[in-house]
Amino acid sequence: MNMKRILILIVAAFLVAAPAADAQRRQDKKQKTEQKDSRDENICSVTFSTNMSCQNCVKKINENISFERGVKALDVSLKDQEIKISYDKRKTDEEKLAASIKKLGYKAEKVK
Repeated sequence: MNMKRILILIVAAFLVAAPAADAQRRQDKKQKTEQKDSRDENICSVTFSTNMSCQNCVKKINENISFERGVKALDVSLKDQEIKISYDKRKTDEEKLAASIKKLGYKAEKVK
């Protein structure tokens, strides 16, 4: 009988604590979403026209530019001869990104 009481107390404690833990998880998720929204203000995009000639050029640009400081997303299109970059403006800027592309041996002219 004593074991039964302990088990009932454990279940009751869990039932009391579960809604509080769930509320805390929801609050944490809300804070993370708000933090993400404030970071999105610092994300910019730029498109550069370039002179790639083959799939190896695409690979070279992807492998090097994707690791540049502040780069969040990269889309290299051989067909369109364009490089679209999403970046954090607190960590880099268009001039630095263009310089990185030029350093690889490609032109980097900003598309309006």
